[in-house]
Amino acid sequence: MLRKLLKYEIQATAKIFLPMYALLIVFALLNKFFIAVNADYLRVPQVISATVFGVIIIGICVMTLVVTIQRYNKNLLSDEGYLSFTLPVKIHSHIDCKMLVSLMWAVLSVLVSLASVFVLAVNDKTILSLQQFFAACMDILNKVGPGAYMILLESLLLVVAGVLCQVLTIYASITVGNMSSKHRILLGIGAYLGFGVIEQIVTSILLTSFGGNFTRYFSWLNTAANSDQVLAVQYLLLVLLVYMLVFGVAYYFLTNWMLKKKLNLE
Repeated sequence: MLRKLLKYEIQATAKIFLPMYALLIVFALLNKFFIAVNADYLRVPQVISATVFGVIIIGICVMTLVVTIQRYNKNLLSDEGYLSFTLPVKIHSHIDCKMLVSLMWAVLSVLVSLASVFVLAVNDKTILSLQQFFAACMDILNKVGPGAYMILLESLLLVVAGVLCQVLTIYASITVGNMSSKHRILLGIGAYLGFGVIEQIVTSILLTSFGGNFTRYFSWLNTAANSDQVLAVQYLLLVLLVYMLVFGVAYYFLTNWMLKKKLNLE
């Protein structure tokens, strides 16, 4: 059933994102044309086109956040929630669907934005620079060995976990806000800020408790062998990943529990 939920969710959100992606690529090509022509009589349209290009990139970033909030709130906590929760689907499947689709569009938005910038800036010089950059990166990875690839993998997982944790924080905040009949938005914003404060408190407690160890850890890194430094970075990224996952799982189960026990569709 999750597959069907994902299909319908992607179809619904694609109507918003795909036209914006196409428009971004069109204006990237248009700006590329203006740069190539470099004519004085095209200065005004060139400035307008460049401005629109920047606005679209910002708009895509904002729209990714707006859609994340709007789709969850509309489908599960508004009048549509009556229909959504009558489906033979477990509540956590609704959360999984919204979460995965939000992650997908967040990743695609970044990739399409980078692709549009690449289209705008690409020429023989930039291609050569990119080739040299990737060659240098591969040389470093090969010199460091398997540990470097593990660091790269952990870094990617940390980014993904960070995005998912933020999405789940938003879902938990919206769900808490739904407990109020009159001030849902204010309570949701308050819950989001409150979750942030809790995270800061936990982080401060951990840093205070292990502050001396952290200081010795980074001092040791300055004099450690290269292999030990690589291993230390791996452990550090792993700790950060686990830390992020703990909060993400907490928000996930809080959201799931509240949708089961405290749902208010009035």
